[in-house]
Amino acid sequence: MLGNPHFADLYQNKPYDVQYWGYNPRNLYSFIQLFSLPRPDWALVPGDNRYGWLAFVRGAKWLIAFSGDRSAHKQWCFNELLPLPKHAVAVPDMMQKLCTGKDASPFQPEHWKITNYHPLPAYTNITKNHENQPTINHGATDNIILFHIGAKSAIKHWPTQNWLTLANYFKQHNKQVILSTGKGEEAQLDEVQKVTQLPCYRGNLSLLQLIEVMQNVELIVCLDNGIGQLAKAIATPTVCLFGGGSTILFAEAKFWKNIPYRSVTTDIECRNTSLLFKRKIDWIQTCNRSINDCIHQSPHCMQNISVQKVIQACEKIIELGLEPIQDYK
Repeated sequence: MLGNPHFADLYQNKPYDVQYWGYNPRNLYSFIQLFSLPRPDWALVPGDNRYGWLAFVRGAKWLIAFSGDRSAHKQWCFNELLPLPKHAVAVPDMMQKLCTGKDASPFQPEHWKITNYHPLPAYTNITKNHENQPTINHGATDNIILFHIGAKSAIKHWPTQNWLTLANYFKQHNKQVILSTGKGEEAQLDEVQKVTQLPCYRGNLSLLQLIEVMQNVELIVCLDNGIGQLAKAIATPTVCLFGGGSTILFAEAKFWKNIPYRSVTTDIECRNTSLLFKRKIDWIQTCNRSINDCIHQSPHCMQNISVQKVIQACEKIIELGLEPIQDYK
């Protein structure tokens, strides 16, 4: 599998017998290194069809992708082009069609083991109150709730007051909340932390360190971003907040049906974009606008997600004994 070099640690134990090879299209040396790999018999291109030419140059014997790319020259190299689904389906289930045309067995946590951790840094509290800081211990998940509140785009920010109210709810139920965010996403975390003085990881965790934290908490509350997807592979109970993003595409899926995960969203009229992988697909309803392009000039979709609705999702996923999703059709 070729992918972003930053994700290589996720595949350290070869889940599904996958050998991961970090590739950066902007790095010539990264391209040259591909020729040290065996010639592929079969190449699957799940997104932008321009990468089909990379597989073609590398000598792949049979290339498969989805049809419908708006640039015809991207499709010339393929041996087989499959139509995109004409009905609503989640992206993981869609990708399985490239391989066999059938649904794969649902994911099980034992399929994906990550074991080589890095030592965790100290909490980066803004205040100097370091008393009663929670300790992340392997297997000791009770009573620690992780809020990963960072997002690259301001359009995905949930109001600070909502995070404060949710943190107070968990405090009243004897839960310890810790905060985290990615590098460059610290602004909203700072607002929450100044009021709550909660312990936090302020953009200072590597991918493996963040995974260790995520694996050893009782519950994750996060936004619609990469962390929400990573939590599924880790199988930590997760409540994910979707603003303009499509829960049909990126939340629950048949492949993930054994994972304790709940999405929270609201219906909004401006979730009206029908694009995926630069292709127009009529049944898709999503929004990829920036805060500047939004007709409300604010994260209106996120503001419409009530604290009570998030609390209900958290209570459901915990009170059910962390049961997997059973109502997905």
